[in-house]
Amino acid sequence: MKQRWIFTGAVLALVLAACGTQKADGGSQAVDPRDVAATLSVANEQLYKISEPLQLAGMPVPLLIVPFSTGAVPLDVASWDCGSVTVAGTLTDADGDGIPVSATYNGRCTWSYSGTEGSFSGYWEYRNLKVEDPNDADSEAGIKVKGVVEWGYSGGGQSLTWIWTLTQHDFVKQGSGYAFTYTGNWQIVVNGSDNYTFDYNLSGTWVPDDANSPWGDGTLNASGSFSGSGTGCTGWSLQATLTDVHYSAGRIDGGSASFSGNDCDGTTTSFTVSWSPSEICVTVDPQQPPICGPNS
Repeated sequence: MKQRWIFTGAVLALVLAACGTQKADGGSQAVDPRDVAATLSVANEQLYKISEPLQLAGMPVPLLIVPFSTGAVPLDVASWDCGSVTVAGTLTDADGDGIPVSATYNGRCTWSYSGTEGSFSGYWEYRNLKVEDPNDADSEAGIKVKGVVEWGYSGGGQSLTWIWTLTQHDFVKQGSGYAFTYTGNWQIVVNGSDNYTFDYNLSGTWVPDDANSPWGDGTLNASGSFSGSGTGCTGWSLQATLTDVHYSAGRIDGGSASFSGNDCDGTTTSFTVSWSPSEICVTVDPQQPPICGPNS
């Protein structure tokens, strides 16, 4: 029941995303939430261009929907206050990719809902959330994002606070491919007492097979460290390295990945996965032959 409430609250927050208007705030420019929606929707799409091959290779990509990045549907009864959100910086977009040269968002939005799903209230807040286009003359140049986004939900005796710190989220064209660095932290508090954290530091390169089709087939090299803790878990960690992982037509057909870490009870493990066009092999003990199966 608790999980269902949390997901219901999250959905309600997102469907409220395109309602309301802004008023001026000091020297910053007032911003309509629908304008923020368009920019951050493109930001999500750009940041995670290579999320599919990363996830297919077993890398825990830190995906999370940013407020205002989805559309809206009518609600039974809703109230909305988003008058404090502003944007500052160079907002031009010469290459038409939906990413401004440099835009920084600040402010808090609050909402409440009462209807067929019950009564809920919440907020989200931007703290120096900066979105940059590394080259405004190239629509495929990539994107840089950093800052803090915070969500809060309450209702039905339950509460949830989620703070996402994007220390560095860069995805930038370099030569014939792209370089990326995703570093950040999640802090989640449920009902004011259950605390969870997730830290990540992931970087690497993506080189497409065809420069004219950068989001088709390609080769991925990446390394990352991930760790977390929470109620009932003193801590877990994972280190991962992807070497020449080749992605083709929705599957991996070459390269290798190594993983090591420990789970919540301190149990350690390490293993390596390798791919060929016909086989996937897993090696747990270097002294033993790998376990292989068809790559289909």
